Amino acid sequence: MNLTLKALGALLTYPDETLVAAVAELRSVLENDANIPSQLKPALCSFLDYLQVSDPWELQESYVERFDSGRSTSLHLFEHVHGESKDRGQAMVDLKEHYQAAGLTLVPEELPDYLPAFLEFCSMLPPAEAGEFLASCSVILDSLGKRLAERQSPYAAVFPVLMSFASADEFAKNTNGFGGALKPEADLDTEWAEEPAFSHPRDSERHQGAC
Repeated sequence: MNLTLKALGALLTYPDETLVAAVAELRSVLENDANIPSQLKPALCSFLDYLQVSDPWELQESYVERFDSGRSTSLHLFEHVHGESKDRGQAMVDLKEHYQAAGLTLVPEELPDYLPAFLEFCSMLPPAEAGEFLASCSVILDSLGKRLAERQSPYAAVFPVLMSFASADEFAKNTNGFGGALKPEADLDTEWAEEPAFSHPRDSERHQGAC
């Protein structure tokens, strides 16, 4: 098992007490992995410090705001290429079949394209095969890392490390993530925004008074 990929996946999960308590152990795994490029380790260490010293409530609030309040930085990979299109359903089925072939069963409430789940799957594969799977979504990972960096999110530190484990040969072949073109950021959040469930009373008053 590649403990580094599993650790990186864990760092992208909701920062509850269990995760924060495990940061020291995760730090040991990451700091001792000689396969992580040395120039990427300082940012990764700063991110681990952030998890350890931040107020728990603020940490969780920030996580929800960053990853659950829109699609442009969603940790569900197929959001970035399929959105809500029918292609997403088949992509989910295909990915789930890869998990089953590896002897893995997702917990009932989890979607196959959730990045931490995908990384746990990759952590159980031979290195070359894991590198190919990471390369297959390298465009998504690269985009996510850049968007998080633009927002000055400490989570951005994880993505260059993930990219470093992607197969260079396969990365060169993949201009599209998981076989689909990457959706523009503006389109993602426009699709996510929903009409309000209730109209404001003043809205109806304005319409009644309009010519």
